[in-house]
Amino acid sequence: MVGAVGASGSGRLTSGSGGLRRSLGLFVVTGIAASVAACAGEGREVAEGVVEGRTDGAVEEVSADFTSVQPDLFAASGAQPNAFVDFDNDGDLDLFVGFRNRPDRLYRNDEGIFTDVAADVGLATPEDTRVAAWGDYDGDGHMDVYIGFPNADGLTDRIFRNDGEGRGFTEVTAELGISIAGTTRQTSWIDIDADGDVDLFVALRDGPNRLFRNDGETFADITEQTRIGDSRRTVGVAWFDYEQDGDLDAFVANQNGDADGFFRNDGGVFTDIAGELGMDGGVRSEEIGGVGPDVTDMDNDGDLDLFVANYGPDTIWRNNGDGSFTEVAAGTVVGADHHSTTSAWGDFDNDGWPDVFVAAYLGDEPEAPDHLFRNEGGRFVDATPPAFRAKGASHGVRWADYDADGDLDLALANNHREEGTHPLYRNDLPSDQAARSIQVRLVDAQGRHRFAGAEVRVFDTASGRLLGTRLVDSGGGYCSQGAAPVHVGLPAAVERVDVEVTTLGPEGRRSERTENVDPGAIPGRVLELRSGSDR
Repeated sequence: MVGAVGASGSGRLTSGSGGLRRSLGLFVVTGIAASVAACAGEGREVAEGVVEGRTDGAVEEVSADFTSVQPDLFAASGAQPNAFVDFDNDGDLDLFVGFRNRPDRLYRNDEGIFTDVAADVGLATPEDTRVAAWGDYDGDGHMDVYIGFPNADGLTDRIFRNDGEGRGFTEVTAELGISIAGTTRQTSWIDIDADGDVDLFVALRDGPNRLFRNDGETFADITEQTRIGDSRRTVGVAWFDYEQDGDLDAFVANQNGDADGFFRNDGGVFTDIAGELGMDGGVRSEEIGGVGPDVTDMDNDGDLDLFVANYGPDTIWRNNGDGSFTEVAAGTVVGADHHSTTSAWGDFDNDGWPDVFVAAYLGDEPEAPDHLFRNEGGRFVDATPPAFRAKGASHGVRWADYDADGDLDLALANNHREEGTHPLYRNDLPSDQAARSIQVRLVDAQGRHRFAGAEVRVFDTASGRLLGTRLVDSGGGYCSQGAAPVHVGLPAAVERVDVEVTTLGPEGRRSERTENVDPGAIPGRVLELRSGSDR
C-alpha cells in the first residue's frame, strides 16, 4: 500500500487487480504493476550517439541563472563530499560538507537560512574526510552518518548515531562491529537482502570492497560469500536494478588504469559482467580511470541510464532495456577528455529532461572548469553560467530544492584550490517555471527512509505519458549519499500526474501507484508516500 499526504486524487484504477482505498482524502491504488514501455520512449532516433526528438513540443529556452547564498558562510576551502539530508526532521533540507584537514560542517536549514551546527552536535570531525553517507541504520527514523577517511595516520572510519530531535550524534563504530582503516571512497546504505533494514557497502581504493549485513545490534561482513570484494582501486559506485529483476546491482568505477566493474546481483551473489557488456573501460593507462557514476533516466524511456565521470573521456551508458547498454557520449559535448571528479543529474530548468553537472580538476589547479550540460530531449548543450566558468573546478556536486520553491538548487565543494570555496547556489527560475515540478519523498509505513535504489515514475494523468523516472539516492556526488526527495520537472501543459513507486523486497519488484495528483496543491511541492505497510 502507498499512503499519501497533502494531495487530491480520483482513484482511477487503470491496471492490476488490487483495490482502492482512501487515505487522508486521497484515493490510493494498491497492487498495480508498472507498464512503462507502452507509454515511453516512442519515436526516438539515435544520432551521433545521442537520442534526439521530444514528445512535448518545442524546446524551451531557459537560462541557467543562479545566485550565491550566504557566500561568507560557505567560503572555507578544502571541501570534498557534500550531501543534503534533513538530520533534525524539521521538514527542510540541511547540508553536510566534509573537509580536507579542517573540521566538517553541518549546515542546519532554518527556512532558507543556514547555520553551521557541526560542533554543537558532535560532527566537527577535523581529519581528511572523503566520505559522507547518510542512512537510518537502526530504523529509529533519524538519519545516521558514516564518515570515511583515506589511509593515513591509522585513521578508522566512523559511524555516528543520530540521537534524534537535533540533540546530537554519538559515535557507535566499535559497538556495530565495523572496522575500516583503508582509503575509503563511495559508501552506501542499501538494503541488499530486502529484509527491511539498511546494510552497508564500503568501497576502498587500497583493498577489496566490503559489504556488511545489518543484523540489528551489529553488522556481519558478508563480502566473501557475496563475491563483491573487488580488489581494484574503486572510487565511485552506483547501485540500481539495471535489468529490473528485483535486486540491486552495482556499477563500480575504478581508478589508476583498473577496469571498471558491473556487479550483477544474482540472488545475493554478485557476478562482474562489465567485460561481457563492454562497459569495463577497455585498456587504460595508469592515469585513466572511472571516478563518479550517477544514475537517472536521461531519455525518459522508463529505464535507468548511467553517466560516468572519468579521468579521460566521460561516458554515458544508455540502457537499451534488454540488459545491455550503449555508450552515447563519444564525439559529443558531454564526452570531453579531461579529469572529471564527479557528476550529478538534475532537471534545473524543470522541462522534464534531466540535465547533468560535471566537475573536473587536475592537481592543485583545474584542468577544465565545471560544466552544466542542458538536456534537450536527449541532445546535450553546454549551458554553463559564466560565474561557474570563472570559479573553476569542483569536487562534490549535489542538487536539491533547499528553499522549497520547486526548482533544484546546487551545492558545490572545491578541494584542490586554496581560493576554493564550497558555494550553495539558489536556482533563480521564474516562479511559474520553478513551480512546474513534483518531488517525492518515499518512506516506509513507520516514516523511515530505507528505500535507497527504489524508483519513482511520474506520468501525465491526462495522456498516460511517462514524464520521468528517478532513483532514490543510493550514493553519488563525490563519495556521498544523501536523502533529498526525488525531483521531476513537468512540461507546462501537465496539470495532474500519477506517481508510481517501485521498491525491491523479498517478492522482487513491487510497484504501487498514486493517481490524479495536483502538484500545485502539495505543500512545499513534496509528496510523501508511505510504501509497504504490510512488510
